[in-house]
Amino acid sequence: MAVEHIFVQANGLYQSMLHGYADIVRLGMSMLRIGAIGFGGGNALIPVIEKEVVENGKLVTKRAYDEDVVAACITPGALPVEIAAGIGQRLGGHTGMLMASSMMALPGAFFTVLILAVLTGEQGAALTGIRYVSIGLGAFIISLLLAYVLKTLAAMQQAGTQAFHTMCLAMAAVFLLSSEANLYALLGLSAKPIFNLSVLAILGLAFFLIIYLGSGISRAKATAAGLLTAGFLLSGSHLSAVASSAVHDATILVMAWLGLRGLVKSFRMGGEFVDGVKFLRDTLREASVWLAFTLTLCLPAIAMVQGSPTYIGEGFLSSLLSFGGGDAYLTIADGLFVQGGTVAGADFYGQLVPVANALPGSILCKVLTGIGYLAGFRAGGMSAGLALSLAGFAVSVAASGFIFGIIARLLRTFHDVPVFRQISLWVRPIISGLLLNVALSMLRTNLETGAGLFLPEEIVLGASIALAALCLYLLCARRKAMTAPMLVAAAAGLGLILI
Repeated sequence: MAVEHIFVQANGLYQSMLHGYADIVRLGMSMLRIGAIGFGGGNALIPVIEKEVVENGKLVTKRAYDEDVVAACITPGALPVEIAAGIGQRLGGHTGMLMASSMMALPGAFFTVLILAVLTGEQGAALTGIRYVSIGLGAFIISLLLAYVLKTLAAMQQAGTQAFHTMCLAMAAVFLLSSEANLYALLGLSAKPIFNLSVLAILGLAFFLIIYLGSGISRAKATAAGLLTAGFLLSGSHLSAVASSAVHDATILVMAWLGLRGLVKSFRMGGEFVDGVKFLRDTLREASVWLAFTLTLCLPAIAMVQGSPTYIGEGFLSSLLSFGGGDAYLTIADGLFVQGGTVAGADFYGQLVPVANALPGSILCKVLTGIGYLAGFRAGGMSAGLALSLAGFAVSVAASGFIFGIIARLLRTFHDVPVFRQISLWVRPIISGLLLNVALSMLRTNLETGAGLFLPEEIVLGASIALAALCLYLLCARRKAMTAPMLVAAAAGLGLILI
C-alpha cells in the first residue's frame, strides 16, 4: 500500500508538471501571436493581452493581470514585454518569465532585422505592403481599445452610481490631459498643447490622488488635493502667466511627501509582516536569471564585434531611461547611439525608424535590436550584425523584465495593503482614459501613413472609422475571436493599394 501511495503521489506530481509546462507553452504561443499583431505601442496591447490570457485562456485572474498592468505602467521599459514577464512568472516561474517575455518581443525584433537585411532604404515593396496592412491593423487595434473601454464602463457600474460617476470623471480627465496634441492634430489646429503631460506625469498625479485620498476624504484633504493638482497642472503648463518651474518642482516635492506619508499610513493599517531576507533573496535570484539570459545571448557579439560591451551597457541604460513610450525612447536612442556614433543618423532615421514604426511590437525592442544590426553590419558584415542584434534583443527584454520584476514583487508582497486595493480599483478607469488617447494616436498614425502612401485623407479616415466599427461589432456583438476581425482589417488595409 505504501508503494502504491508513493506511485499515486509521483503520478500526480508528474501530471501537475505536465500541466504546468503546457500552460507555459500555451502562454508562449499566445505572446508570440500578440507580438505579431502588436501595432499601436505598449498601451494598445493591454486589452489584447487581457482578452488572450484572462478571458480566453483563463491563465491568470483579472486581479493578477491588473496588478501586472499597474507595475508595468509605473516602470520604464517595454510595457508589453513587462506584462508578459509578469504573467509568465506567475504561471511558470523563471522559465515562464523568460518564455513569455521573449516571445512577446520576438516578432517585431525579428522582422526589423529581416527587413533591414533585405531592403535598401524605406522604399522597398515589402515595407510598402506592410504600411498598407498597418492601416487596417491600426483600425483593428482601435476597436480593441474601444472594446476594453466598454468593458471597463460595464464593470464600473457595479460599484454604484456615485462611484461610477466619479470613475467616469477620472477617465475623462485622464483622456483630456493626455490627448491634447492628438486632438489638435486631428482637428487641424496649430495650437500648442496647454499642459502636454507625459503618461508618466499623468500616472504620477493619479497615483498621488489615490494614495492621498484613499484612506478617507475630508474637506481639508479634498481642498489640499485640489490646490496641489491645480498648482501642478498650471505651473507646468505653457501658459506664461502661471507657468513656473520653481513652483512646479515645489508642488511635486509636496505631493511626493504627502504621498509617502499616505503610503506609510496605509502599510501600518495593513499590518503585514514582510520577510525582508526572503524578498531580497527572491529579487537577487530573479536578477541572476536575467543576467544569465543576457550573457548567453550576448556571447556571440562579445566574441565577434569590437566595442559590443559598450553597446550592451548603453542598451541597458537606454531601457532603464525609457519612460513615456516609443516616441520618448527614440529621443533617448538618438542621444546615446546616434550622437554617440554607434549608428549613423541617416541609417537611424532613414531606415530603422520607418521600419520600426511600420512593424508590430515594442519600439524599444525593435529599435535597440535594429541599432545592433546596423552597428554590427558596419563593423563586420551580416554575421556581426546578426550577433549584435541578438545582444540588443536580449538587453531590451532583460532590462525591461528586471526593473519590472522589482516593482511587481513589491506590489504582490503588499497586495493587501489598503492603498494597493485602491489602486486596483482605480487602475482600469485610468488606463481606459489613456487608451482612448492611444486610439486617437492610432487614427492619427493611419492618416500619416496614408499621406506617405499618397492616399486621400478622407479615404483613410473613412476606412479607419468603418473598419474599427466593423471590428468592434464582430468582437462585442458577435463575440468573435480576435483572429477573424484582425484578418478582415488586414485584408481591407492591403486592399487600399488598389486606390
